[in-house]
Amino acid sequence: MDESELQHLYAWIDKIPLSRPKKNITRDFSDGVMLAEVVHHFVPRLVELHNYSPASSSKQKLDNWHTLNAKVFKKLGLTVPESVIKGVTNNKPGVVEVVLNNLRIKIEQYLQRSESSDSGWGDEGKHRKGRGRGPSKSPSKPTNSSFDILNGPPYDEIEDPAQALMEKDQSIMDYQETVEILQVKVRKLEQLVKLKDRRIDELTSKLDRYEAK
Repeated sequence: MDESELQHLYAWIDKIPLSRPKKNITRDFSDGVMLAEVVHHFVPRLVELHNYSPASSSKQKLDNWHTLNAKVFKKLGLTVPESVIKGVTNNKPGVVEVVLNNLRIKIEQYLQRSESSDSGWGDEGKHRKGRGRGPSKSPSKPTNSSFDILNGPPYDEIEDPAQALMEKDQSIMDYQETVEILQVKVRKLEQLVKLKDRRIDELTSKLDRYEAK
């Protein structure tokens, strides 16, 4: 992340009321509690704050982050790799900013999808809402192709490994979402084919009876 992106991120965080004063972003967010509060501020129904306890031990920090990954981030379409989680909990400089920036983008996308779904746009959004996974819109084109993922630069040549891991995981999730929506469309087409076959059978039966008279 460059300096302007970081300043934009810090300004975004400063607008959010948090339970503890912000002193050092690397340490402030290492236990995951304040990060849960960030999500709760924008989408309260996704987060139960009592699940996250302030922690100084690595084990409790990891527990908080694993809970976030499984119960909150997943609903936002975000996955934080284990290596990135360990980087955050170990107070590695620059890592939590990458997570927060990706989280900010996902929260904005989630809120946009919610507004679109509330307006009644798109059958896919209704279908996914019915499954309890939150509203959705037509999948955006993945930021990276599978070729780019497989043939990217060596890990030790990547300027920001945490960002690269997050982008790789996000590309995979984009493909998975595309596949899910296509599967829904296939099922709808199969239902239409069955209805048409049934109608053809009914018409054929009527024609046979008419010819038999």
